[in-house]
Amino acid sequence: MQGGAAQHASAYGVKYQARCIAPYVADPQRTRFLVGTQSLREENEVHVITLPDNSSDIVCEGLYTHQNEIWDLAICPFEPQIISTVYASVGEYGAGLWRIPDRSRGGHMNVQPLQNVASLDGHKHTIKCTLWWPSGKHNQLLSIDAENLFIWDVNTAQRLAKVETQLSAGELHHMAGGAWDPHDVTNVATSIESSVQMWDLRSMKQSSRIEQAHAIQVRDIDFNPKNEHIIITAGDDSKIRVWDLKMLGMPLRELPGHSHWTWRVRYNPTFEELVLMYLIKSPSSRVVLIFNCSTSQTLSVARGTDSVVNLWHVIPSSSSESKPKSPYGSPKGPLDSLLRAYTEHEDSVYGIAWSARDPWVFASLSYDGRVMVDSVPQNLRKQRH
Repeated sequence: MQGGAAQHASAYGVKYQARCIAPYVADPQRTRFLVGTQSLREENEVHVITLPDNSSDIVCEGLYTHQNEIWDLAICPFEPQIISTVYASVGEYGAGLWRIPDRSRGGHMNVQPLQNVASLDGHKHTIKCTLWWPSGKHNQLLSIDAENLFIWDVNTAQRLAKVETQLSAGELHHMAGGAWDPHDVTNVATSIESSVQMWDLRSMKQSSRIEQAHAIQVRDIDFNPKNEHIIITAGDDSKIRVWDLKMLGMPLRELPGHSHWTWRVRYNPTFEELVLMYLIKSPSSRVVLIFNCSTSQTLSVARGTDSVVNLWHVIPSSSSESKPKSPYGSPKGPLDSLLRAYTEHEDSVYGIAWSARDPWVFASLSYDGRVMVDSVPQNLRKQRH
């Protein structure tokens, strides 16, 4: 393996069940990920893992305790020692900011507790996720619960987090998650049942809405990192859809996801032609990689509930395309083809992440605590170049 990019999958296991994995966006010099566990009875753990250069062995750089089940995990994009978690305790949810202790104090592999920086208090409903400011260094953080979106003013040095403002989706609507627009930080997208809601953070009001984005629950949203106004969504109807926020009548493209729920979708941060996704279904769990070799290519990752990772070749989607002839474009058209299936997982996959260092490397996490770090095959990389 060169530069931390494995030609064969590398494996790592945590001893408890787990759903959350996140890349170290603030450390592009190494292929590093953070994994959080979800044990009901045991003290939970956060693992800092890395894939060293010229090695196929994943190394645990640090192991830290976290008292409660971790349901969401995110790393500060400009301060890599600061993380946020959404956690459960005795049937209730909370969220907080934590500092990863300096490993030079207390030994290399001594287990240490995470240091609490601040609690995100004020939520009265189930918390779904936290979102860090998507572009550069800033003191704002978002947290989303079933009915409300909170904007926080965070000062990690003073260990403070204060609510700046909040907006409500209303009692009749239940948000499941969201994404912050990296091209326009005044825009946030949230999933509300089968729809996608766009919010303007200046007015704190709804700006637009995609009704019936999926037949049932919208599970995930991601913004195209290279193409403004383009988002991708995943849903319980197993579909993955690409949308232009300037033309919301119908998706630009619909892609077949998995045989059950498509749980997560992620654009590659460097090559928009790669899309990673995963889905939820017993007994197999997939992470899907979508590859597009044209000028408006898109790399993204998706996750589902079977235990296979699929690599697709997809024809391009862009806002400049002519209107699709069918209600959902040309799903599974003649140029769409499954390029590769990744079958290393034995349990449902709940987490996926692209490496912040190497755009060809990605990690997936199954519920049994198994982490697989894999890469895009060399022949497909050559097509990209």
